[in-house]
Amino acid sequence: MNMLFIPHVPNLKVINRVYELAKSTDSYFLYWEIDNSSLKHKIISQLQSLRFRQDNKIVQIPLLFKPEKLSIRFNTMMLNHLIDKLDIDVVINANALLFDIANIKVPVFYDMVDDHLEVNDSIGLTPHRVKKIEVDLRASKGVLCVTSLVEEKVKPLNAKTITLENGLYFERFNRATSRKKLLGLEGKKVFGFIGGIEEWTGLEEAIVNYLKIKSDSTAFLVVGGNEGSYFKRLKERYAKDIDFVGAVSPLEVADYFKSIDVGLIPFVLNDFTNNALPIKALEYGYMGKPVISTPLVYLKQSSFPFIYYAPIERFDRLMQQELTFKPFAFDGYDWSVLGKKLEAFVSSVEGVE
Repeated sequence: MNMLFIPHVPNLKVINRVYELAKSTDSYFLYWEIDNSSLKHKIISQLQSLRFRQDNKIVQIPLLFKPEKLSIRFNTMMLNHLIDKLDIDVVINANALLFDIANIKVPVFYDMVDDHLEVNDSIGLTPHRVKKIEVDLRASKGVLCVTSLVEEKVKPLNAKTITLENGLYFERFNRATSRKKLLGLEGKKVFGFIGGIEEWTGLEEAIVNYLKIKSDSTAFLVVGGNEGSYFKRLKERYAKDIDFVGAVSPLEVADYFKSIDVGLIPFVLNDFTNNALPIKALEYGYMGKPVISTPLVYLKQSSFPFIYYAPIERFDRLMQQELTFKPFAFDGYDWSVLGKKLEAFVSSVEGVE
């Protein structure tokens, strides 16, 4: 089966669920330029998206972003052209903006990478966008849901669903080596936040709590970053107290998970975060690190034994404790296993060849 994956956000610099599933199934995946750090960069990146390009399994097509109605018609036409060119049998789509699912010429399966069914202006989930997602879900042949809580919300819109959680690269993490010495952190208890950084991640609140217990024997390592104002402000405000590494290659990130002692998930609580399965939770745990997290509903429901929960304002109390890691079987979270599960689900749906 020849599949094409379309991501929610086209970021090759981080572990991206859609791209990992594409790679695990040896499929094509769509990429486009996007840089919202400034108006100038936004215009340049959008101009760079107006092209056809193929680099092995990574493909680009001309895409428009505004005006909405025209851009969706244009993008869907370009996508159908690509489908013919690559002889695509099935599209796996996670994007809520760019295409008209009902007019894509092959079966489409929607990948609900997060809970995008509740209005949340802070992450761009406007009433209009949520409505479009609902329409696209109804038009899809089936829906992949990142958690069972998301699947419960999707069921009334599309009965063909499956829970397909996030995963790990076991081999890459098994090869990881600690960078504690290189980073000058040997002998210290290192708290770590690794991953994408936006205001909803609660990173500043975690830093504020860390500063209450900071000592010569502790450190706070932040791996990840972007050109956004929130991250820039954090670096300027806390540069003397926090080790900001910046963004690193997905090929190197396992070394940083190896280098910390306690992983942090200080997410703000809302439907978007409560119903999520953060990939970092799995990555911290696979590397044998205890985790301090806000009480995210799905994480608590999953009963990961290595995660300790507290409201963000009480993180400092858990940071002062000697947290122990409790083992967990991660076998079912291998991206290759999840890829096979995806293929079996797609093949099982009537009308898909």
